[in-house]
Amino acid sequence: MTQPFFKPQPKEPWSDWRMFGLLLPALISALGFFITGSFAFAFSDIGVIPGPMQSWMVIVGSALIIFGAEMNTPFTAVEVFRKILRKEANGWDTSALVVSLIGTVVNLLVTFASRLTLATAWKSFVLNWGPLLSGFAVACDYYGALVELGFLFGSYETRMESWLEEKAVYDAEHGIEPTEPIPEPVAVNPRWRAANIDDVRALRLNGERATLTRAGLKRALAEQRQVRVACSSSTVGRWVKLAKEGK
Repeated sequence: MTQPFFKPQPKEPWSDWRMFGLLLPALISALGFFITGSFAFAFSDIGVIPGPMQSWMVIVGSALIIFGAEMNTPFTAVEVFRKILRKEANGWDTSALVVSLIGTVVNLLVTFASRLTLATAWKSFVLNWGPLLSGFAVACDYYGALVELGFLFGSYETRMESWLEEKAVYDAEHGIEPTEPIPEPVAVNPRWRAANIDDVRALRLNGERATLTRAGLKRALAEQRQVRVACSSSTVGRWVKLAKEGK
């Protein structure tokens, strides 16, 4: 009995806790940016909203931005350091970690300076320039988390494509038919001539080449060449391998 393909299928992002750790804080920050951004695009018309309500909007929006930014920090750091250990990190990963660190440190300094009773040059400098740097760092931190989230989805797609290709090659070499064969949309006419290697080479497979199966090859031959497969299973397996290699 032929053993099925032994490698486990890559885990989908929706079943990965890292995805939610990066996505949910980003959505919270996005809501905060929406609230505070309303002041920039409403211009002077924001005055129709009572002053106390505007103050609460600023407080709530700012709180959501900071909450999302700080909530994504542990997950971003874990993801970046995981890549560093596996030697998969790049400049985008390092930048995401750096801006997250800058945002956290600057926010703490501004908080300390605002509560400091002593009038010092350090306090004045931090209160004047700290919020500007903090706003820039927090915005970059938001996009840094999105970068890591995008990498997570991109990594899954790359690994899934590689897994499907390896599985298709393994199945073709061991004569394993798909567990759920795709029904052929074109009925095979018994009067059609038998397919040969030239028919296989003439197929236009486009994106189906990497995941081609025996059933897919038979379907493509029927649709494109109007020929039937009348050879042994081992021959069909060799044809699948040749078609995958584009020979």
